[in-house]
Amino acid sequence: MMPKNILLIENDPNVRDIISYILQDEGYVVTSTSIFEDLNEIAAYHPDLILIDEWVSKEPGHRLCLKIKTLERMMHIPVVILSTANGIEQIMTECKANAFVRKPFDMEDLTRKVRELLSEVSA
Repeated sequence: MMPKNILLIENDPNVRDIISYILQDEGYVVTSTSIFEDLNEIAAYHPDLILIDEWVSKEPGHRLCLKIKTLERMMHIPVVILSTANGIEQIMTECKANAFVRKPFDMEDLTRKVRELLSEVSA
């Protein structure tokens, strides 16, 4: 079976490295970036799942999530919002994200959510 591709969009290079390392250790192919130019760039990665930091470069992560979820060719891709924000549950609902992980995060929680979302996709 082909390994699943995860796109990680995260500002903090240390957080990016830790998440990439943990998920690669779980057998996923992880591409990480701190910026994105447009949705075509994201689509080009062919991600099976996208992790988005709420505080990414040019716009909030939830705004990017909503754009992904309104595009027919990308709306099927599970999106997880990573955030320290207090209203993260509401943000997740408004941007149609599939899940959220509160920072500072528990790696077990993150990997469990990733596994669950990816198993739903391949089911």
